[in-house]
Amino acid sequence: MSSPHLPPAEDPRRHREFRPDDEWVDPRQTGEMHFLDHLEELRRLLQQVFAGVAIGALAGWWLAPRVLADLIARTVQTTVVMSPFEAFNERLKLAALIGLMIALPYVLWRIWSFVLPGLLKQERRWVVPLSLASCVLFAAGAWAAYSYVVPLVIHVLQQFLTPGMVSQIRLSLLLDFFYNMALACGVLMQLPLVTMLLTAIGLVTPMFLLKQWRAAIVVIFVVTAAITPGDVVSAQVVMGGPMALLYFLSVGLSFFVAKRKTEAEVAETAALERGDIGHD
Repeated sequence: MSSPHLPPAEDPRRHREFRPDDEWVDPRQTGEMHFLDHLEELRRLLQQVFAGVAIGALAGWWLAPRVLADLIARTVQTTVVMSPFEAFNERLKLAALIGLMIALPYVLWRIWSFVLPGLLKQERRWVVPLSLASCVLFAAGAWAAYSYVVPLVIHVLQQFLTPGMVSQIRLSLLLDFFYNMALACGVLMQLPLVTMLLTAIGLVTPMFLLKQWRAAIVVIFVVTAAITPGDVVSAQVVMGGPMALLYFLSVGLSFFVAKRKTEAEVAETAALERGDIGHD
């Protein structure tokens, strides 16, 4: 019997991490990676993501005053600050957000490398295009809020001012309003992507979406009425119109996905009948 003080003849981890041909195998793909190892890898991921965002924030610190000046010029012309640190704090927050946008490609790449070993082959094929499309749509929505929606909403709300009223909007409140609207528009722009995904997995059909167009239009104009009170007619035409077009665009994309799905199913059935694909 071997002595417990003698080292083992061979490291048992080698059988887990190497194939017989000495080719390294990622232990995450075999499900044999320890929980603490996962935590350590997650810690390194968070550190690298934070470092990337911090580097991007350096560029964001330089860009923030220019973005602030342009946003103020587009909306209220002038703002007020109510504390000595308000301008510094708001510039710091905006610099962090700009830094996140600058570092977003690196952040997404690091997250992808972390989750990749745990995904199936079909999931890997879908995750990348869906993630990229979602980011592009969100960025488009945020830009629409910056260049179009926020100036429009503020212009409509200023119509409530009567003689004797002076508009003095605080800088932090203006930025909070912009952040909320940018988030809302970014989420709203996910509608085409969500519609395509739901159609692909069979939860909705294009005809169902098309039949519900009246209810969708009512919901859209109720939402725009809540967001832009005051001059309801002009505000809803300017905002509700693009939102309605976005819905019909989503319906059109749903028809496209459904057609591709039907063609793929027909091709698979034909291949099965010819015997090109084996039965399980």
